[in-house]
Amino acid sequence: MKIVIATFNKGKFKEFKDLFSNSSFEILSLKDFTTEDIDETGNSYEENAMLKAKKASELSNYPSLGDDSGLEVKLLNNDPGLFSARYSGKNATDEANIKKLLNETKNLENTKAKFVSTLAFYDPQKDLELFSFGELEGEIIQEKKGEKGFGYDPIFKIKNSCKTLAEVSFKERMEISHRAKSTQEMLKHLNHLYK
Repeated sequence: MKIVIATFNKGKFKEFKDLFSNSSFEILSLKDFTTEDIDETGNSYEENAMLKAKKASELSNYPSLGDDSGLEVKLLNNDPGLFSARYSGKNATDEANIKKLLNETKNLENTKAKFVSTLAFYDPQKDLELFSFGELEGEIIQEKKGEKGFGYDPIFKIKNSCKTLAEVSFKERMEISHRAKSTQEMLKHLNHLYK
């Protein structure tokens, strides 16, 4: 069965491709069907993920998987949260987002944070909606470390580790990350429903 991943983010798509590699599902990229970005107008990760899944499904006529993820810093009232990708403004870059976050966290007594990932699956033929969740705990550090990964990874030190998410190997990332956890949970649901 083919499933469209509702993202244009190359880093995310690479992760999904790896996580689905041993499954019976073939994943396709949204860019095979459109160049139009999907507006994230929801008030929660769940709403945004399902908005993406339904729009991708409408554009492709395939079941789709939408992902909404974010970084939540405890003492910033869980900001940037839903606005992680556009924290520094509408046309935000990773660099600008990191700069803003480092500025916001530099005087905090603790910078405990977590990455969260919410996945939404939508199958128009079955009118089926599914959700799954994953988290990775850590803290924000003031100096970037590592060249791997994307987004806030270079300033996110993984809990019980001396490494940032940008320093771990792709293989390790696919075992511990928030998106890996939510995808593994989703695959359990899908394997059960689509035998």
